[in-house]
Amino acid sequence: MDSALKDQESSKDSTQAIIAILCAALLFTIMGMLVKTLTKDLPAIEVTFSRNFFGLLWILGDLILRPPKQQIGGRPFVLFLRGFAGGSAMLAYFYNISIMPLGTAYAFSYTSPIFLALFSVIFIHERVAFKTWIAIFMGFCGILLISNPNTINLSFFGVLIGLYSGIGAALAYLSIQKLATLYDPRTIILSLMLSGSILPILTQFVPYEAYPITLFEPFMMPNLKEWFYIFVLGIVSTYAQIYLTKAYSLGDAPIIGALSYITIFMATFAGIFLGDQVPHGFVIIGMLLIVCGGILAVWHKRI
Repeated sequence: MDSALKDQESSKDSTQAIIAILCAALLFTIMGMLVKTLTKDLPAIEVTFSRNFFGLLWILGDLILRPPKQQIGGRPFVLFLRGFAGGSAMLAYFYNISIMPLGTAYAFSYTSPIFLALFSVIFIHERVAFKTWIAIFMGFCGILLISNPNTINLSFFGVLIGLYSGIGAALAYLSIQKLATLYDPRTIILSLMLSGSILPILTQFVPYEAYPITLFEPFMMPNLKEWFYIFVLGIVSTYAQIYLTKAYSLGDAPIIGALSYITIFMATFAGIFLGDQVPHGFVIIGMLLIVCGGILAVWHKRI
């Protein structure tokens, strides 16, 4: 009787986890559409600042109202590195959305599990199965295809920024494994929001002519419609993170990780709706390789 009840509860949790990750995928796609719309007239760095600053206020308010019950702490440098890696990766991510087709920008971002598998070998000397090396190889083949200058109009710096959105996210995820045992989850998120708010401000002190790309541009005052979009962006991004966290807390992480890749395809169709060109055949193959490589890289944790 108890076993049947546990199986029923487990099945219910799995269903809720699948619904949650699909909701998160939809909200992340809407987030990308909002960023794409805003960055037509506003600098990507300004949109990144707005998204993180509103999130920072929300997290600070929650921490004040509900202080952490238990927090060991003791690793401020690792916390700083997590914030810097995640904040700079988000900056690269939003810039990618502003210059690339939406699906391609998401594909670059979703290379993070592939880089995470690679960094686990390099930095923490984790032993991985042969299929993980296959996943890494597939992922890099996919990256070559989606960044091919014959299929997409990207500069060398554009490709580097695209890659960094996945690399920075991977470095942030790598540090979370250690920080999760020491800090309240909201404190870890706070480090991301704080870095994502400070980094754009720091770039304002360097002459714009000194930068090789158009990521760093002067501040522009949003109009009323753009302020509304920024407000909605903050809400959508926050709830996307909430549903993502709920999905991973209720479901099997490898399955949830695999399902999350539906976001790439949702973003591709959303981008076409906003005016992006239909992806070249090689770009589609590259996306599929990144999806397969990412799923394989995540799935090896299960075995």
